[in-house]
Amino acid sequence: MYKINSIIYIDYKLLKSNPLFTFMNQFDIDNKMGKDSEVESHSDLESIFNTQLIHDPECFAHFDFFNDNIFVELKTRPNTIYKNNKFYHTRKDGSTMEIDTLYFDSTKFRFAFQHNKKCKIKNLNTKQFFIVWKCSGHYFYWEINWGKKDYYIEELNRDFGHGRKQVRDVTNVYTKCLTHIVFA
Repeated sequence: MYKINSIIYIDYKLLKSNPLFTFMNQFDIDNKMGKDSEVESHSDLESIFNTQLIHDPECFAHFDFFNDNIFVELKTRPNTIYKNNKFYHTRKDGSTMEIDTLYFDSTKFRFAFQHNKKCKIKNLNTKQFFIVWKCSGHYFYWEINWGKKDYYIEELNRDFGHGRKQVRDVTNVYTKCLTHIVFA
């Protein structure tokens, strides 16, 4: 654990290996890491989208950031690295594999569709919805769309950190369709 500008950061690898913290399930650990990353990444996201963003105070909001024109969801992937224009994921057993998609929970996809559908019915402006992945310090984003073939949706049945198997739909976005952000 260390502190920068009054924000306390936790070494999550150390936390996972510390038997004193076994009361925290994987979901709690991942959620804490994600919330810390949101705070840390807020100004970067404002730079990426060249706009001021409001950090949603709701712990389980569909999207982490928003304003009048866009919604942004940040997915921090500490076990996924970007190297030599490829993505590699390290599994729980320590083995590494190259991956060609990054995923997010499909409820966000449905929320975006329903939100814009309601806006169209009411003759209001629709919003843009972005998923941003943070992998090994690199940012990649994808704009949710319904007409392209740059994603697929699949049902997964596995432990999502709660200690039991769950069924949920995830949207897999091909990494070749992501926009890589490089800060000058």
